[in-house]
Amino acid sequence: MQASFSAFAAYLRLDRGLSEHTVAAYVSDLQTIARESSADPSSLSESALAGRISAWRSKGTSTRTMHRRLSALRAFIAFLRESQPGLPDPTAKLELSVEKRRLPKTISRPDLGGILATPDTSTDEGLRDRALLELLYACGLRVSEAANLKRSQLRLPERQLRVFGKGSKERLVPMGESAAAWLDRYLAEAYPRLNPGFACEILFVTQGKGGSEARPLNRQEIWALVRHYARSAGLDANVSPHMFRHSFATHLLEGGMNLRSVQQLLGHSDISTTEVYTHVEQARLLEAHKKFHPRK
Repeated sequence: MQASFSAFAAYLRLDRGLSEHTVAAYVSDLQTIARESSADPSSLSESALAGRISAWRSKGTSTRTMHRRLSALRAFIAFLRESQPGLPDPTAKLELSVEKRRLPKTISRPDLGGILATPDTSTDEGLRDRALLELLYACGLRVSEAANLKRSQLRLPERQLRVFGKGSKERLVPMGESAAAWLDRYLAEAYPRLNPGFACEILFVTQGKGGSEARPLNRQEIWALVRHYARSAGLDANVSPHMFRHSFATHLLEGGMNLRSVQQLLGHSDISTTEVYTHVEQARLLEAHKKFHPRK
């Protein structure tokens, strides 16, 4: 079983170009199903899988989590069926109720300004953090995209960023003057000291223990930095990097950008993913109707 999981992980990584984080999530879900079922997930019958779903529901497992586990199982079965065409798919006739999408949590413009102004830019780490925060908001980056960003992806003269998103899909994202200015400062002042000799290709780095060679900031460290600066600005400690991304999209739509353009900037392959922000579009339409309709 572990051998088939490893082969599946390699397929996701190499053939489908998924990130290590996504690959690990798929495998973790399969391991959960295997552990709870005491069986290889590929050998589950429809009735056994239905029983497993009933057990999840009785434990209060969210519909979202169940959908995610079943997606991992479907992908695993599809992978195995390439070499075993007759393998039954226990998920084929399965239907789960669709979980109502929650509105994305955002940060107001004043609160964002407070967070961005919090790092102590007289220090190398503070200057790095200010540039990182500015870029998260200016470009709507996923935390993994920010963590893996290389210097070669910057186009500062054009104020653009080459981003490699899910499945290694490339997109060009413009950045504002503020983000470009802080990146310029970080690269000129702090980066050479944090990354002597530019041994590390990654843009946002930290020095290793005991003054060893620079290493990239990881996803967890970026999460911790965002929460630290949110608390320092007097905000909820649950502020996350993804809320910067949600705020980026929401503020663009509030400013009048169309949904299709926001989709391209976020790197969503399907417009339905971006439609979670349509509450902003609806609010703007209602306001326009109220303002311009002759019988208000």
